[in-house]
Amino acid sequence: MTVPKHDITRLAGLSDGDLIQEARSFAETIRGHRAFQNLQEHVPGADRFDTLSGILGTTSDAAKYGDKLKGVDRDNIREEILRSFTFACQHAVMMATYLNDPSLLNIGFEMQQRSYSKSSTTSLPGQPNKVKLSAGPKGSGFVFITVNKISGMGSVEVQYTENPNDESSWVSAERSYKCKIQLKLDLVKRYYIRVRYHNSAGYGPWSAVVDIVLG
Repeated sequence: MTVPKHDITRLAGLSDGDLIQEARSFAETIRGHRAFQNLQEHVPGADRFDTLSGILGTTSDAAKYGDKLKGVDRDNIREEILRSFTFACQHAVMMATYLNDPSLLNIGFEMQQRSYSKSSTTSLPGQPNKVKLSAGPKGSGFVFITVNKISGMGSVEVQYTENPNDESSWVSAERSYKCKIQLKLDLVKRYYIRVRYHNSAGYGPWSAVVDIVLG
């Protein structure tokens, strides 16, 4: 047995900024969509996506500048946005099936066929084995992190600290789908940085710790 399903797998690998744009664009798409009128509370609608994208913007900005608690909040909001996309797409499929109207499936994502007779598993990503740090223009505070790309890597999470021996001091920066990531940190300090991959199965192991002095 197969049923239609929207392909939203790429969303998990987006940066915070790109995910915010996707959520806002999706809100505009479904605002006047026939399948998303007079919704029950459990179905995420346009207003829900607008609200979540705003919260993600606030927590993402705070996390970039070292607020560790906001980093946790940011990750939770990302998961809630992705979950809302899943529920919204499922709702569109149910409405299209119930009303026998395939046009209701048009919500901005490609369709794929999902089979219940098959099962697939995703393995945890491996460990990054090449992490290169380079400083930006002198006095800018920017540091560029380049990570090797591997199959099934998903997104990349970066953490930094001034004291690598204190596990509680590590701060998560923005997760990115790209293998080159830019951070803005304070000058005249030595930073220790580590990265790991994340996919639908979870987090892989941390890379070896590398360090850089920003002058």
